[in-house]
Amino acid sequence: MKNGYGFVLSGMLFLSTTLMGCDQKEVDNIVAPPKPPPTAGAKRYYVSDATGSDVNNGTSTSTPLKTINAGQVLAVPGDTVFIMNGSYMPASTVQLLKSGTADKYITYKAYPGHTPKFIFSGSIWNAVSINGSYVVVEGIEFQGNNQNLTYADALASFNDKLGGGTNNNLYATYNMNGVSIGGPNTESKFPHHIVIRNCKIHDFPGGGLGAIQTDYITFEGNTIYNNAWYMMYGGSGISILTPFDSDANTGYKNIVRSNICYSNKTTIPWIGITPARLSDGNGIIIDVNKRPYGSSATDKPYKGRTLVENNISFNNGGSGIHAFEAAHVDMINNTTYNNAQIMVDYADMYANTCDDVKIMNNIVYSKPGGKCNSNTRNTNVTYDYNIYFGGATAVKGANDKVMDPQFINLSTNPAVANFSPAGGSPAINSGTQSLFAPKDITGVARPKGGAIDCGAYEVQ
Repeated sequence: MKNGYGFVLSGMLFLSTTLMGCDQKEVDNIVAPPKPPPTAGAKRYYVSDATGSDVNNGTSTSTPLKTINAGQVLAVPGDTVFIMNGSYMPASTVQLLKSGTADKYITYKAYPGHTPKFIFSGSIWNAVSINGSYVVVEGIEFQGNNQNLTYADALASFNDKLGGGTNNNLYATYNMNGVSIGGPNTESKFPHHIVIRNCKIHDFPGGGLGAIQTDYITFEGNTIYNNAWYMMYGGSGISILTPFDSDANTGYKNIVRSNICYSNKTTIPWIGITPARLSDGNGIIIDVNKRPYGSSATDKPYKGRTLVENNISFNNGGSGIHAFEAAHVDMINNTTYNNAQIMVDYADMYANTCDDVKIMNNIVYSKPGGKCNSNTRNTNVTYDYNIYFGGATAVKGANDKVMDPQFINLSTNPAVANFSPAGGSPAINSGTQSLFAPKDITGVARPKGGAIDCGAYEVQ
């Protein structure tokens, strides 16, 4: 930490925030806490790559299991599987298929004080696949194989597929996703109530952290970087695609909060469109919730709201944060900087083909000559109380400002960047209290001054 509210990304940023909405009316509609209270009688299991064996009972640190799968076999709703220090190298997808219950989640988390890492390589489509419900994954690092892959080989894989090839082992190598939740699936298998918190997900050739055909998803306090470089399916750092309604609640159901996303980009064309061309590579995207997966019909739109708050997204190939063909989304108190490094026509933060979206209390600092926002085919989309700088603004709300936010240390180097506004910044006390994140990315309560600060930090 720097100055009490900046960050250094050489390590993880761990946050311990609770579920929070914005205005009280919205908060009252939230029915899914990111984690249930401890359950009486719950068991703890321990996993150690160095000292464990799957023939152990796994009930103590002296008799740990060796694999997370063995922990899953033993765990029942309410139990916690603690992952101890080690560099785990699974040869296949880690599949978390078992479900907890509404009051008894199954939790997989780093043992206190430990920093376990899972390292993946080879022909795997998804490193971690979650299709159980009521599941928490917390404090674990997941690393892909980008550093050992090349653009030339990834492009050759794309061209092979484009030419009618069927070498799925080859394609998986360059399209491995990090943590994938759900789909494509039948409705009876749609997972819901999943929390991914305080994890580090990086260097996957495919997307970093994504959910398809899910409900009640919380992505909180994660650091997501260097993903989507070599995939041919248009991935991003964080994405939520075609969620489904597991109930009739219309309040906040999906929460993307206090994540740091950087250097996610696509360099290989998206093979799903004709002609194939570059797409996505965003820091965060809320993607298509007006219709079900694989359908053009809009008779089953998603009715829940999605909250995107207190995130920092910078130096990505696509947008910092955007919603596409989505409804009922609030993007509030986020900070974006220097995005659209590959997709030069993308803005830093925007909605496209959206309805009922609020983009408020953000700091949006685009690259020189770039775009801060855009406003294409939208209805009922509000841009207001934002700070813009560095690029063009296609739409400007009555209380938006175009001024330098004066970050403490403006940099694309995550080891030194500090995106908190310095004293005297126009972002201080410039937000609205009609819709805001009650705590900032570090857990500081808002407001500290006469009004809410714009961006992910509340200056003290």
